[in-house]
Amino acid sequence: MTRRLSIESELRVLQEAVASAVHELSQPLNVVNLLADNALDDVATLEAAGVVDAAVLGGLRRRVEAIVEHAGKASDITRWVRAFAVGIGEEATVFDPGAVIDRVAGIFGNDLRVAGVDLSVDTNAAGGDLVVGNEALFSFALTEAILWMARAPGLPAVVDIMAEAPLRQIVVRCMTDPSSAVVAVTIGSEPLASAGDQVEDGEGRHELASEPDEAVAAALPLLARAGQSAGASLVMTGKDRSVRVTLSLPLS
Repeated sequence: MTRRLSIESELRVLQEAVASAVHELSQPLNVVNLLADNALDDVATLEAAGVVDAAVLGGLRRRVEAIVEHAGKASDITRWVRAFAVGIGEEATVFDPGAVIDRVAGIFGNDLRVAGVDLSVDTNAAGGDLVVGNEALFSFALTEAILWMARAPGLPAVVDIMAEAPLRQIVVRCMTDPSSAVVAVTIGSEPLASAGDQVEDGEGRHELASEPDEAVAAALPLLARAGQSAGASLVMTGKDRSVRVTLSLPLS
């Protein structure tokens, strides 16, 4: 109980810090977005006038478009992070966990790939079913679990970012279980076996109770909190350098 109260206090402080940081970041990002859009308009004007070499303008357009793309992604992230500050303490609502999973994967997928982690999602088995819970909390708990697994114990401290093949795979699956009236979201991570590696079966796997213990609460406080919501449950299993967590949320 003491540990939970401590986590709640830490989360409130973090929410305030996040809100302040996002506000400060949003201002320069808005300026970058505006200037980039203006630059694209200028490039279009020069292209129409035909007064500058087409190859030069083509290269300039591609660079400005890249700025627009990444500035837009940064703006999406700040809007998403702002939800943490204003939404994580709200009451339960009805939401689509599959849509949240797709959104989080879209934000972090490419960056994780560069870091040697392949992130894939499968939400088809949920069929767009809605659950009852805190959408902002679920979104950040999912992110917390994915980023934690990306740097899970057993991985080298430094990875080869030039490697063509990923070193670790994280799979997020969303599946409706009508018999239990829940949507189960499973996040699993394991090193990718290289040629000649022997892949073991489930031997040696251990399971934590559905009530997360202190170790899980310490490593994944947001996920632990999501698992304590009304009608929800959380189970974690692990073997060697592989880990899997399953968060079950009640159907609406």
